[in-house]
Amino acid sequence: MAKIVSFHKNNNRLIAEVKKGNRIAQKELYEAYSPSVLSICRLYINDLHFAEDIMIKAFFKIFMKLPDYQEQNHFYAWIRRITVNECIDFLRSSVNKMTFSEWEDMDETYEDFNTKNIDTEYLQKFIDDLPFGCKMVFNLYVFEDFTHKEIAEELSISVGTSKSQLSYAKKILQEKLSKDYNYAR
Repeated sequence: MAKIVSFHKNNNRLIAEVKKGNRIAQKELYEAYSPSVLSICRLYINDLHFAEDIMIKAFFKIFMKLPDYQEQNHFYAWIRRITVNECIDFLRSSVNKMTFSEWEDMDETYEDFNTKNIDTEYLQKFIDDLPFGCKMVFNLYVFEDFTHKEIAEELSISVGTSKSQLSYAKKILQEKLSKDYNYAR
């Protein structure tokens, strides 16, 4: 899904230059990481234009918080966290009330499925079509490695709701993939 940018030896130099306010270094940093940041935004936001807006807001926040960045932290992970938080803030503000429904069919378990041979744009279409609550929980759990407890805290829901939404999202995706892509579990 998310394009991972390879890190080069000059990354620390680039970060140092951006911290000094060097506009050329800011542009270079933006160009290096914008595909990854946009990819993260698209995981959460269906509309490309809104995703691009959030990407710009995320970069603004990245540049503003860069003086606080600790070099012992993994830079991409730091950027990713800021971007995910911007996406969540956007979704919170654009939806009057996030709706999560308890999915009671918890007895059925759905195996994690292999998406290695599936075109990412094709899979993104299915993720975009997930109900709002399922999509948020699925993205945070699968792509951001949040625990159900962290998801519950971030989205102000119960741990049980987080688990049921993830299970429901997996069920929907498996059904769509098996129907539309001849995907076998």
